[in-house]
Amino acid sequence: MILLDVKGVTKTFGGVRALEDVDLTINAGEIVSLIGPNGAGKTTFFNLLTGVFKPDLGEIEFSGELINGRAPHWITTRGIARTFQNIRLFPEMTALENAMVGRHCRSRSPFLRTIFRGGGFHREEKEIRRAARDLLAFVGLLPEGNRLAKSLPYGAQRKLEIARALATEPRLLLLDEPTAGMNPAESTELMGLIRKIRQQGVTVLLIEHQMRVVMGVSDRVAVLDYGVKIAEGSPADVQKNDKVLEAYLGKPRKPDLPGTGLW
Repeated sequence: MILLDVKGVTKTFGGVRALEDVDLTINAGEIVSLIGPNGAGKTTFFNLLTGVFKPDLGEIEFSGELINGRAPHWITTRGIARTFQNIRLFPEMTALENAMVGRHCRSRSPFLRTIFRGGGFHREEKEIRRAARDLLAFVGLLPEGNRLAKSLPYGAQRKLEIARALATEPRLLLLDEPTAGMNPAESTELMGLIRKIRQQGVTVLLIEHQMRVVMGVSDRVAVLDYGVKIAEGSPADVQKNDKVLEAYLGKPRKPDLPGTGLW
């Protein structure tokens, strides 16, 4: 079943065309990676999917519903959540409180009940806290629940941001360079977490520069270069694509070249 269907999306900033006529279809249950050199348009693509930017041209359908230019909070409630290339936690809040923030988008308490903190409000807050604790356990951070986010190690902060995104109950999770700054052991652990997330029924779209991670978790890979999609296919197919190698290395692959070192 098609979950996300992006057709002919174009986005321009002044005289710079960040994305040009980009198509991408993602089926429910897939892990798809979006790769490309720095400045290729990957994060701009995420910003279009989450309502931060509105496409100049093209259509974005999520679960059969057109979401072009809708507000980020509206898109979140429809089932798309994201993390960020630069961690954006609430540093003075605990890990548990950060996870609870994500869950509040599913709050059902009326405005006045929230203001006056009636019985229904307290029951719902208790449920939100329980769900947030379950998510901290899922990402391996339950023992750190009472620590301030700013005091957590870098890798733990990355996992906490994922927990906060999962708290919104997404059907599609967008991960923007989740292993950036991680050592190999942390990256391997995060690969396992991404697979666990898929096992929970969440589809994943991943921006990632570590090719070991891309090749290890992806069902399909799409490649952007200067805002244009230049390749799409299985990890093995993309790995051998001459356009991809040229985009990363700056020159075509020679037929007799035994290896490039990129992968």
